[in-house]
Amino acid sequence: MAVDKSKELAEKEVASISKKAEINEAYFVGLLWANPFDAYSEYSDNISEDEFIHDVWSFYYELGRRMFGDGIKTFDEITVAKYVKDLGVEKEFKEYGARNTIDDAVNIVKDNSDNIDYYYETIKKNYIVRQLYLLFGQKVLLKRNKYNYEAMTREQLVSFWNDKINGISLGSVNNYEAENLYIEGDEFIRKLEEESAEMLPFFNSYSMNTITQGVARGHVFMWGGFGNSGKSSIMADKFVMSCITNKEKLVIVLNEEDAQSFRQKIVLSILNHEFKTGFDRKRMVNGKLQESDRELIRKAFKKMAELIDDDESLIKVIFMEKYVMKDLEKIIRFWANRGYINLLIDTHKVSDDSTHSARWETFVEDMKTIYRLTRKNAGGCNLRTVVTFQLADSAIKSRYLGFDAIGEGKGAKNEASTVMMFRPAWSDEYEGEKKELECYKLKKNEKSGGYDKEYFKLEKGKTYYLFFTPKNRFGSNNENGQPIMVVEPAFHRNAFYEKGWTFVAKDYN
Repeated sequence: MAVDKSKELAEKEVASISKKAEINEAYFVGLLWANPFDAYSEYSDNISEDEFIHDVWSFYYELGRRMFGDGIKTFDEITVAKYVKDLGVEKEFKEYGARNTIDDAVNIVKDNSDNIDYYYETIKKNYIVRQLYLLFGQKVLLKRNKYNYEAMTREQLVSFWNDKINGISLGSVNNYEAENLYIEGDEFIRKLEEESAEMLPFFNSYSMNTITQGVARGHVFMWGGFGNSGKSSIMADKFVMSCITNKEKLVIVLNEEDAQSFRQKIVLSILNHEFKTGFDRKRMVNGKLQESDRELIRKAFKKMAELIDDDESLIKVIFMEKYVMKDLEKIIRFWANRGYINLLIDTHKVSDDSTHSARWETFVEDMKTIYRLTRKNAGGCNLRTVVTFQLADSAIKSRYLGFDAIGEGKGAKNEASTVMMFRPAWSDEYEGEKKELECYKLKKNEKSGGYDKEYFKLEKGKTYYLFFTPKNRFGSNNENGQPIMVVEPAFHRNAFYEKGWTFVAKDYN
């Protein structure tokens, strides 16, 4: 019924346009014939006979245009009759009322030549409306909301319907969103508070959180280290444990080790943080567990169940035998649609379905895909994404880790909000050596209320990691003053103790 009513309204509009057009076209052609030399010289190139609705006025317009084109300056009766005969249109001329029809029009408007622009614009607009009607149907003629074709100029009509076409074509463009820069101050504050509330802090990591504020939703955090240096172990302790203790749904995508290997790290982290103990991880690998080990493992899983409120599906582990980006995207979207807003990809590498000639191109393009999936708008899933990656072999000799350590794929940094990477301290950076590092930790001054630096050196016989921050949208980076964090790892506990801060010379050799 609603369709029939719309059709009926559109048909009434068509009839109304046709009726009004008959008068406008008559007046316009009448003014052209009244003063053909001036009028046709201005309008003959800007309008064609096809733009008239009524055949009678299309005929007289075209007849006059041809006479003007042949140099006839005055359309007197004898000249017109001869021209009609020469063109072979005597039949049409007679059917349309011959000279009487055009003379009547001329007599009505000859003293109102100032209105010719109005009649011209009306004809042009009617033509536009008819063409739009053929393309878009009755919607062009229906007046709804703020749309009213009668109140719009022809330029506005074309712009309006062009915008509709553009809107359709944008469906094939990458998703995007637009919003005003200006908003109310309270709305800005609300957004700030929402964004800060969505930061997931790194677990038991005061110093690391002072650098990054945690892992932000809708952003990618890149975490780089050399092969077999503990990238996965650190993120298991810092990120996965945070999801467990905060009861946050997480998907872990593995492509180098399986779920059972990853569980080992979490068991050790829980034992360390919850029971202040650990044991030799090698016994998990070779199966030579003692009964005391089995009891500790049972305690760890019992504690994990408690931490996750017995929600066994809180943390999902996906092992991808082949790291194929289009499959990864399907996996991420599937679980994101089920409320899994945290994602750990361990390890991001060149995907197995690469079509690029250079490996680094694939690495960068795949990071773009991961960012598009992560972002909170424009078709993204609004995730907290942590991506581990392996630093370039060439950077093993670099004392200072910057973007060059990513290797040829350093363009991937553009997709991340934070990039952190680490390396073991070098032997000459320990106490008493040639390049010994001056390290410090901050100690609160009870009198002043501020903090004092308490200096220390790297102690020989211990292992230290240096955490670099080349990119950080949530605070400082190493290039603008952020110190390098000093961490002491304890792999038998899967623990990483924050010891303090230092600065490293920018020595890339």
